[in-house]
Amino acid sequence: MQTYLKKGYSKEWINQRLKTIEVRKELTDEWRERGVKEGLEFAILTDEITKAWAGKNIKSYKKLKGLKKENLRDNMTNLELVLNMLAEATTTEI
Repeated sequence: MQTYLKKGYSKEWINQRLKTIEVRKELTDEWRERGVKEGLEFAILTDEITKAWAGKNIKSYKKLKGLKKENLRDNMTNLELVLNMLAEATTTEI
């Protein structure tokens, strides 16, 4: 939280971002339990989830936002974070 505060993010955004981190961990734990390998397989599945809610793959989404190596989630709006979190939580449940 302190890192995000130092970067100038609002407390509301930070709280949302921290929740997305928790939901992502639940998803990746589920993937590991099912034998999905970290790295390429996680990337492929993440790309598919992003396409489902955003209509773009990660590479296209980063290009749209003008990002190169920056973390995409750290550059999402509150709404984007919520939509992404909903997609990942739904994936975990299903």
